[in-house]
Amino acid sequence: MVTVGEPKLHKGIGNAEERKRYNRAMTLELVRTRGLVSKSELSRLTDLKFPVVSEMTDELVEEGLVEENGLGPSTGGRRPVLFGLRADARCAIGLNVGPRTLTAVVTDLNASVLSRIEEPSEMAKGPETLFARVRETLQRLFDGLAGMQGKILGIGLALPGPILDSRGASFSPPSYPGWGELRVGELLEAEVDLPVLLDNDANAAALGEHLYGAGREAKDMFYLNADRGVGGAVILNGFLHRGTQGGAGAIGHCVVDLEGPQCGCGRYGCLEAFAGRVAIARRAARALKLAGGRELAGKAPDEITSQDVIAAGLVGDSLAKDVLRETGRYLGLGIANAVNLYDPELVVVGGSTLQAGDLILEPAIETARRRAMTGMAEEVRIVQGKLGEDAGALGAAALVLRGLFAVSVPHKRRQRVAGLGLASLS
Repeated sequence: MVTVGEPKLHKGIGNAEERKRYNRAMTLELVRTRGLVSKSELSRLTDLKFPVVSEMTDELVEEGLVEENGLGPSTGGRRPVLFGLRADARCAIGLNVGPRTLTAVVTDLNASVLSRIEEPSEMAKGPETLFARVRETLQRLFDGLAGMQGKILGIGLALPGPILDSRGASFSPPSYPGWGELRVGELLEAEVDLPVLLDNDANAAALGEHLYGAGREAKDMFYLNADRGVGGAVILNGFLHRGTQGGAGAIGHCVVDLEGPQCGCGRYGCLEAFAGRVAIARRAARALKLAGGRELAGKAPDEITSQDVIAAGLVGDSLAKDVLRETGRYLGLGIANAVNLYDPELVVVGGSTLQAGDLILEPAIETARRRAMTGMAEEVRIVQGKLGEDAGALGAAALVLRGLFAVSVPHKRRQRVAGLGLASLS
């Protein structure tokens, strides 16, 4: 069986160049996930002949991506040379574009953060302002990378909205009706001499968790992102499943109540309308007024934010805890729907709302197990993501890193998410 970390050569790959590219990615992925491995073991795991593996490994050593790292135990003959990944051989830039903040990281090949910058995004001011802030943030990052220019693999951008146009990658955040659109990939094309890869924030974070976080051993995984909005992403058989138009996994806009409130997308009763940040703050304010309370976390009802609710809940405020548990139950409905649709072995829950920890996660798991189909409900694992507050930025970097490690099979309709070759930030 093909499992994540032990990919086998896909028989449908045709020409010699495609096979070599596939074999190279497969070999690097095994070196990354297994730590230290010999040429003989690589040959066994990949079903490739030893001379092919030997030549490919020697090429990776020459490129500086892989290095000799001691000797393994003898199996009757000479002790084999072990090879490991040189994590500092290359780096990737990841930028998470949020409604309020831009978080940028530089990572090594193991997604360890080498440097980090956080700046206001000012997204609400429109496309031109947002792009100016993206450009400034990247410039600051490049200023600190003078000695690493030749090592940068590319830039990944995680965006809070659908990326449906895989060629132009136009971006228009659904939370800001009338905002316009930003073809950020094309604009950056004139600025940086690096590949630029774009995806929505849920897809990016899912790839990050799958490559480097809670989903490393999972073959089929659903990622739920609970943040300002609620999003999702699907990993099937080790690959990101985009759907026909690139919008697969949009769990935040599944309807959980026909009579529910209006969502930011303009429709009614969406999961996001109950579990997004605005919904959390609104329910807390309503509950506080009904209880005759004057403030929560030092704020009047109409001033409360979701972060105030989380902060109050974590220190034991009973009203805030009730609101957070209710939010968890709504997220559990979304998880149950995802389990029924995709039957994943693992659901990873991430996003800033998960700062509330078990106040959100426990009722979400309980609800998902009660509402999902018998059999799948008991078997699926539901866990909190491991990448924390930098999941979006690390996921954006993973968009770049997966090109080196992830094994992808060429297909006529395979979507390419804006890989652009660009000129240098000045």
